[in-house]
Amino acid sequence: MRWWPRRKAPASGQVVDQDGVPVLAKAAEQFSDLSQLGVHLAATGIRVVDPGVPLHAYADTVGNVWETQPSVRKVVDYIARQLCTIPWHVYERVSDTDRRRVTDHPLAQLLAQPAPHRSGARLWHTTLVDWLIYDRWCMQVLPSADSQSGFELRRKPAHRFHVLTDDDDHPTDLYLISSRGPAQVVPLPAPYLFDHGYAEVGADGTSPMMTLRHILAEQNEAVEWRRSVWKNGARVPTVIERPAEAPSWSAGAKSRFQAAFNAFMGRGSDAGGTPILEDGMKLVTVGAFKPMETQDIEGRKLTDAEVASAYHIAPELVGAREGTFSNIDAFRQMLFTISLGPYVTQWQDVLNSMLVPLLAPGSNLYVEANLEAKLRGSFTEQAALLQTAVGAPYMLRSEARAVQNLPHVEGTDELVTPLNVTIGGLASPRDTAPDALPKGQGRPA
Repeated sequence: MRWWPRRKAPASGQVVDQDGVPVLAKAAEQFSDLSQLGVHLAATGIRVVDPGVPLHAYADTVGNVWETQPSVRKVVDYIARQLCTIPWHVYERVSDTDRRRVTDHPLAQLLAQPAPHRSGARLWHTTLVDWLIYDRWCMQVLPSADSQSGFELRRKPAHRFHVLTDDDDHPTDLYLISSRGPAQVVPLPAPYLFDHGYAEVGADGTSPMMTLRHILAEQNEAVEWRRSVWKNGARVPTVIERPAEAPSWSAGAKSRFQAAFNAFMGRGSDAGGTPILEDGMKLVTVGAFKPMETQDIEGRKLTDAEVASAYHIAPELVGAREGTFSNIDAFRQMLFTISLGPYVTQWQDVLNSMLVPLLAPGSNLYVEANLEAKLRGSFTEQAALLQTAVGAPYMLRSEARAVQNLPHVEGTDELVTPLNVTIGGLASPRDTAPDALPKGQGRPA
């Protein structure tokens, strides 16, 4: 059965079709029996009107995982923090062999500052969290007098919008839910940026939380069980034995002893002390449960590794598995190519297919993620690479002094080239002289 959003609210409790006509009234007019009504409903679908909570809220399996699941938050926040700080550059395609960086177009200005009075990285971060948890995200493009570009991007929370489709699951409308009024159906195309993953029905995506729900539920049960063990388990693995020939306890004496002994087992000032036993009583050690057997750290690491694998992230990067310096450095280099590369490509495609036609229709502009800013090595690695690439020193002495916050000195604005570096000679000042010269040639004096 297919549920359609309501476009107008009929009388409470009525079931209407997608045209807003009560099904029972239409059945009385057009259908002679229930079989014909069933064929009609199978072909057109029905909408169930609920004046209170929308039906899709009951089907929301995401819940409050961001608040209650440390493993999900750790992995999702790691990915979102890495992606939200990627700079976006706008280029103009002049020819097949010529590209020009554009910085003064509203498109470039909007990507540099997507929302007035708010950090762009924070806006992208919340949107990316929507994407990673719900498998869909949406932003509205609005005119703005407070921004340099004249536009702003406003996030639509994933739990407040749905993508409506046709019979081929092709997006046709955006269903926007508002707490201040009735829901709104926006036909596409519209000034919105959105994307969604695969879903068996519709185009709302499939939240990874649905796939991980059993693992997360197991983690919840493990946490509850460990808390119960720590709260109710015996602090000392012993039991109290009372001689069989001891006189019977009165109800009051037994209650007083239990109260006194519980004081040593609780959280009061006497907790952890030594109880005073009555004559003949003994503390006997038993094979009780040991706290170390809860394997708390191992269980948490296992859940972290499962969630990281679900998001195609190496568990070593989020601390879910121990690694060496070499393999962690290799994972870091692969992060923006193999692991996060598909996310960047999908995000970039949305900007080029939806945002560019809105702000620069008919132009040759395109948006590209500046991944080089995230892939740069250390200063020494960059210096060695650039020096080898240009074949000579690439910094002025004045520039080097500025890096160290030293004052400018006259005569330091020239590029110093070592005498062993000539154009057409050695490839780099880091190279050495060749072992042998061609026959008949000698070394210069």
